[in-house]
Amino acid sequence: MKSQGRYLIILAALAGLAMLTAAAPALRADGLIIPDRRPGERVPPLSVKYHHVKVEIVNQVARTSVDQVFINHFGRDIEGTYIFPVPEGASVSEFAMYVGNERVKGEILDSREARRIYEDIVRRMRDPGLLEYIGRDLFRARVFPIPANGEKRVQISYTEVLKSENGLVKYLYPLNTEKFSRDPLEDVSISIRIESQVPIVNVYSPSHKVSVRKDGEGRARVGYEDGHVRPDKDFLVYYSLSKDDVGLSFMNWSGPDGGYFMLLASPRFAAPGDKIINKNIVLVLDSSGSMSGAKIRQAKEAARFVLNHLDRRDEFTLVDFDDGVAAFSEGLVPATGDNVGRALKFVDAIEDSGGTNINDALIGALSRMRDGDRPNYILFLTDGLPTVGTTETADILRNIRKANGLRSRVFVFGVGNDVNTELLDRIASDHRGTSVYIAETEDLEVALSSFYEKISSPLLADLSVDFKGIETNQVYPRDLPDLFKGSQLVLVGTYRGRGPVSVVLTGKSGREEKRFVLESRALAGGSQFNFLPRLWATRRIGYLLEEIRLQGSNQELVDEIRRLGLKYGIVTPFTSFLVTEKEQLTLALDAAAPAAQEAIAARQTFGVGAVKAAKATQAFKLEDRAAQVASERILYKDDKTFYLKDGVWTDSEYKDGAPTTEVKFNSDEFFRLIREKPGLAKYLSAGDNLIVVFEGVNYRIVE
Repeated sequence: MKSQGRYLIILAALAGLAMLTAAAPALRADGLIIPDRRPGERVPPLSVKYHHVKVEIVNQVARTSVDQVFINHFGRDIEGTYIFPVPEGASVSEFAMYVGNERVKGEILDSREARRIYEDIVRRMRDPGLLEYIGRDLFRARVFPIPANGEKRVQISYTEVLKSENGLVKYLYPLNTEKFSRDPLEDVSISIRIESQVPIVNVYSPSHKVSVRKDGEGRARVGYEDGHVRPDKDFLVYYSLSKDDVGLSFMNWSGPDGGYFMLLASPRFAAPGDKIINKNIVLVLDSSGSMSGAKIRQAKEAARFVLNHLDRRDEFTLVDFDDGVAAFSEGLVPATGDNVGRALKFVDAIEDSGGTNINDALIGALSRMRDGDRPNYILFLTDGLPTVGTTETADILRNIRKANGLRSRVFVFGVGNDVNTELLDRIASDHRGTSVYIAETEDLEVALSSFYEKISSPLLADLSVDFKGIETNQVYPRDLPDLFKGSQLVLVGTYRGRGPVSVVLTGKSGREEKRFVLESRALAGGSQFNFLPRLWATRRIGYLLEEIRLQGSNQELVDEIRRLGLKYGIVTPFTSFLVTEKEQLTLALDAAAPAAQEAIAARQTFGVGAVKAAKATQAFKLEDRAAQVASERILYKDDKTFYLKDGVWTDSEYKDGAPTTEVKFNSDEFFRLIREKPGLAKYLSAGDNLIVVFEGVNYRIVE
């Protein structure tokens, strides 16, 4: 990155992973300051101290308030020009900026005038980053003074009318700070409050991991916060409105290699006292000798939490096992105060000793389930390998399948590194559950109790989805989970067809079958949902890794993982070469860990590598956002991935040796190309030395 480019200081920021590299050359910004400089003077980069954003959305009118503090590290007062790219398509009715107590006058420029300013800054600063915002309006104001070795607080607010397309409302906060704060931001937060006369159902962010809380049918809060980060991508939230008990939202994106879709399904806000499905639940606790100490104490606390949070109309029992099996009751019992009290005493009496009889424990738990209108859930906790009774994996799996005629869901919790990951993952996947691995240093009680909270209030069981108007393929998750209070189904896959698409979601509420329909939605065009291919690839990689781990290595599957990883910049056990050795150390607990690759290749079923491989597989399978990694070798721009090769950011779709059309950065030809092909600008913002494939042409931008 050129020293001049560093003077562009980004004020807005809203979080994501901090990029590790000094090589990423692009300017990415939502609000930024261009300091004035005296001839021959070098003004050191400013730092952003904190960045807080509060958003209030009432019936699709959004008011955004930004509060920032930036720091001048220079030895004299400076002044500069503040610019803020206005969100694309926004209808701005108010825009105010305060420096201290004084309101600073500014001007809003339309996209044509803004384009001229963006291009002028790119020419003068020799940094292409602002090209990303070509096509947007611009707010501009002078800022003075920024005190020597001091701070300047800036507060901005603006109002816009949000658009609704196909039942989805989109809110975008344009930010992209990357390297332009001298130091990581101490504190970054965004808080969104949504109010609507129509009930709010699905709330989804493809860009950031957010918390979502619904305060009523027409009220929701979305939150994000982080610290010591350099934000590097725009913040995006979608929400949908529906009067149905379960709201459905459909998104799609179509490119040269086919179509991708996402279906969101969420229950309407459920107030205390609203009807939920009562459940049957069996808690299976490993009390073998290896569970001694902190593990058995935490396991018993987790069991107490589950018991104390049962609905009084639920039915339950417990199974305690070591080399033998002891059950709290012969069958399921109602969760009355008396029965729960006796169960708590049963838990108190559990002691750790003996071996690990997994086969008999699970068969005993399944035998206590009963048929009827309630979903059956088993929470199975163990920290070891089967050592007593039936110990062969194939035999245990066969016995459990025979015992589970009622199709109970089995959720598995593996504690430590001595668990048989192949056995536990197969138990979970064969019986429509999930497996969770808990490290020795993690709190077992917290992990199990937080998981139970998610499944404690089922609303719709045995889901199925039918699409009309398109032909779907490679849809994940393969086995649909039940829909719980406060939960959201995120279904992704590929499709063929032109639509319009209709979706029917079917499930059971007790003995009653319910259907929810999304009628005749036209397929979306353009790049609005271009995050879908990378999200789909993330999920597919998880299922391919699981297939290799559980069924054995298959070169065809390995090749597909490598192809998907290379195309989308996803680091897996088979594409860990995408990041540096130093970066691999920071990824030691996920798919990039060399131990995970060795475990998969050697088909290890227990040990550190096997657990890491299992956790990585589950992370890919369950991810609701497209996988990205902070690396000096990888750069993500919308639907494209660039790799740094010999100082050139190279499009992953470019085939080595293919002919290119060469264009000099910052030349008249360069800006003429952008005017003729405006969709290319966002990719050219990646750097001043790059290769990009666009509309069948390989463009090489040279400095």
